[in-house]
Amino acid sequence: MTHSDFDTIVELNQDALEGVGPLDNESLSLLVKMSDQALVVDAGDGGIAGFVITVPPGAEYDSSRYRWFEDTLVDDYVYLDRIVVSQDHRREGVASRLYEEIEAELPIALEVYETNDVSLAFHESRGFAPVGELEHQGKNNLMLVREPDQG
Repeated sequence: MTHSDFDTIVELNQDALEGVGPLDNESLSLLVKMSDQALVVDAGDGGIAGFVITVPPGAEYDSSRYRWFEDTLVDDYVYLDRIVVSQDHRREGVASRLYEEIEAELPIALEVYETNDVSLAFHESRGFAPVGELEHQGKNNLMLVREPDQG
């Protein structure tokens, strides 16, 4: 992800508010600075098909969901702050490609709104399991963790 991607990323994010929190260029810049991974998938036409941003443990990130994992998980982990796929590129394997890039030796922690059945089914298929719940701004978040592959 480069600074020249920011306008498109903000637009993609704002089109996906049913599953992620809002972003503007300033908050995206701050998030990318504290992230350990900020990746995009090229749409092939110069656009962006999707993006993912992860945050490492110990970051000074003002997010109740991130803090929940900081307070709950005892081992190192990767916090997946957001993953967004363009509506024009859904069901093309973009999300799977992004997950394959970030899945490593550490557990991945994230939250999904309990009403987001599509996201919950996708994450279950990738091996994520619920480890708790957190209410945030009137929405119930299911806290999920995927342990790294053994072997």
